[in-house]
Amino acid sequence: MPPASVFIVEDELIEAEDIRQTLENQGYTVTGIARSGELALEYLRTARPDVVLMDIHLTGTIDGIDTANRVRTLYNIPVIFLTAHADETTLARAKVTEPYGYVLKPFDERELHSSIEMGLYKHRMEALAKENERTIRVLANAIPDAVMLLDEDRHIIALNDAMARRLGLTYARTQGEPAVRFDGNGMFTSLDFRISTVFRSGLPVRFDEKNGEGWFEISLHLVERLEGSGQRVFVQYHDITDHKRFENQLKKEGMTRIEQNMEQFQILNDQIRNPLQAIMGYVNLDCVRNQERIMEQIKLIDNLVSRLDQGWVESEKVRRFLLRHYRDNPDDNPGTSSPAGDRRDAADVQRPCR
Repeated sequence: MPPASVFIVEDELIEAEDIRQTLENQGYTVTGIARSGELALEYLRTARPDVVLMDIHLTGTIDGIDTANRVRTLYNIPVIFLTAHADETTLARAKVTEPYGYVLKPFDERELHSSIEMGLYKHRMEALAKENERTIRVLANAIPDAVMLLDEDRHIIALNDAMARRLGLTYARTQGEPAVRFDGNGMFTSLDFRISTVFRSGLPVRFDEKNGEGWFEISLHLVERLEGSGQRVFVQYHDITDHKRFENQLKKEGMTRIEQNMEQFQILNDQIRNPLQAIMGYVNLDCVRNQERIMEQIKLIDNLVSRLDQGWVESEKVRRFLLRHYRDNPDDNPGTSSPAGDRRDAADVQRPCR
């Protein structure tokens, strides 16, 4: 790994040279020295050192604090302040620039080395954290579901773009805010009790809920507690509106099919009565002489009953499907017996001739 590069901003030339020699003896690469904030910013337009050592008190139109703020904003380079003394007002201004360390003059070589290494490490960790956050946001935005993370007080920690669109807000405006504040359509009102259940039991909760014209499957999952942090709950809204509409369509079609089948059964029943009456008439007249006609009628009846059986079978399939998908306990409903299982063979109804 190449040595870290350091840029020095110091208006005292002797002081700057002393720092340069100390850094080079410690193995760092000094890329340059600037005596003012203006020269430093001009240099950093084309160069990117790993860290900047910045004297707070600089001559020129901008001091070290203003220069450090611009370095952070424009170039995202870590800045470590050099200072002999600073009053409370100056320190308050310096804190706003989020420096990565302070080195007091006259500096100690080990303190200077430690401050630079800690500043570099902190900057690498922050860059890694930002990269991880970007990766997580890309993954979260890759799914169509609206998701968010809430703390124990129901404040929004994070959410994806789909959830932000549902709230009608931008990502930045929602962070740290109570979720109920954006509850314009009652979206979160029903969650509070269930979230409390998840926090208390640690078990996930999943339920369906109608919101406006849409249906959503809502999932709540407890996020493992990190050391020093409170509990969090992950909320996911999965749009199942199309699924619900498809289910309703199947239900309507199934009921229509059953009604059609039942109508067919009624027609078949009426058709069966006529040949049965004819058979009874033939039998009463002369069983032997009309045997051929009787057998024809029996075959006709057998064909009708077979059709009736098939209709019952198809209706039973639809009925079981509806029970399985639209009843909580389909087994509680007694089954309908198929006439195919109850009737005897049609030929068995023939009465022997005497």
